[in-house]
Amino acid sequence: MRNKTTIIAACAMFIVTIAVAAYARDTNAERAVQKADATQTAKVELTDNGFEPSSLKLKANVPAKVTFTRRTDAGCAKEVEMKDYKIKRDLPLNESVTIEFTPRKGEFTFACAMGMLKGKLIVE
Repeated sequence: MRNKTTIIAACAMFIVTIAVAAYARDTNAERAVQKADATQTAKVELTDNGFEPSSLKLKANVPAKVTFTRRTDAGCAKEVEMKDYKIKRDLPLNESVTIEFTPRKGEFTFACAMGMLKGKLIVE
C-alpha cells in the first residue's frame, strides 16, 4: 500500500509541475504579445501657427504612431519630413496621416519640406 501511495503522490507532483510550467509559459507568451502590441501615439496639427504641439516626448524603442493633420492651406507646409528616420509624407488638407516608426534615443526634428516650420521629437 505504501508503494501505491508513493506512486500516486509522485504522479500528482508530476502533473502539478507540468500544469505550473504550462501556465507560466502561457502567461509569459501573453505578456510578450501585450508588450509587442504596446504602441505610443501622438497627434500633431499643422496650423497657421506651425506644428501644434511643436514638440513631442516619446519613449525610445517603443513603436510609435504619430498622426499629422494639416489644417491650413497657407504656406509651404504641404508635407512633413523626418530626415533622421528617412520619412517624408504628403499632408492633404484636413486629412489625418499616421506615420509609424520606432524612435531611438535623442532629439530629432520634423519639418515641412522647406524646413521653415519645425517641430521636435524628444526621445528618452
